[in-house]
Amino acid sequence: MKINLTIAFLILTTSIFSQKISVKEINESRTTSDNLYNNKCEINLKISGDEIRKYKFVKISKISKAIDDKGIDLVNEENRSFDYVTIDQDSRITFELKVPSRKAEVIKEIAGEVCLYNPTEVNGGIVKILNYQNKTNINLLPNNSPVQVVYLTKESYAKYVKENKDKKEEELKKMPEIARKMVEGLVSAFDGMFGMNDNDPNQVFFFVNGEESKFVDLYFEDVNGKKIEHDGKSTTNNLISYSFGEKPNQNWKLILNIESNNSIKKIPFIISDIELP
Repeated sequence: MKINLTIAFLILTTSIFSQKISVKEINESRTTSDNLYNNKCEINLKISGDEIRKYKFVKISKISKAIDDKGIDLVNEENRSFDYVTIDQDSRITFELKVPSRKAEVIKEIAGEVCLYNPTEVNGGIVKILNYQNKTNINLLPNNSPVQVVYLTKESYAKYVKENKDKKEEELKKMPEIARKMVEGLVSAFDGMFGMNDNDPNQVFFFVNGEESKFVDLYFEDVNGKKIEHDGKSTTNNLISYSFGEKPNQNWKLILNIESNNSIKKIPFIISDIELP
């Protein structure tokens, strides 16, 4: 038997730094079967305020504490990856907690952090790459960036590994740290990197290394500056593949979205005594 419970909120807010973070809804799902996959407690937050208008995207960056009134720790360690959503008039962000105690009546406290993001070329949140198809096997970002993004083809990657896999430890030590870590990461990740669809002409591959959470997304622009979104992506270890509705054109410009210090604003929050369904 599966039970779904939902409760909507009108008030329950915390106001910090000219933003208001509100609990709008809790969706709780429980099952008495042996399959616990559907057991979840989904929290829906709304963020509003004057300051938020300066940003384009928002996400949960961390949940540091969540506890019910029976003392049960509700932080879901398996749900630590959060994506940005576009800020609009009904900006909502969702995350999952562990299911509270059946005897619990309220979540006593949820503490965490949201991240506002407004990427531009000036603040380093947008990096535009011309002729990316001629820049395989090299870091496309500045050397001082905490994350490295490398464009790969199956052929260029195999060549890169062949040239670097036998480098001795002494040679690697002489390399700049950022270059050494990229070599080590690419060589160690090669086996099984490409799958059955690696010959799809509409698919492109990138290797992301370093502080991977600071890599947000990528897209293309055509010669007229029109944005070309990807249809989907898949991630295997450090390799990210993107699929497009057509074969990427050599005249397209590659646009990388990166979290830079000047493109984001992190806002801590604490919300207390949230009534459960």
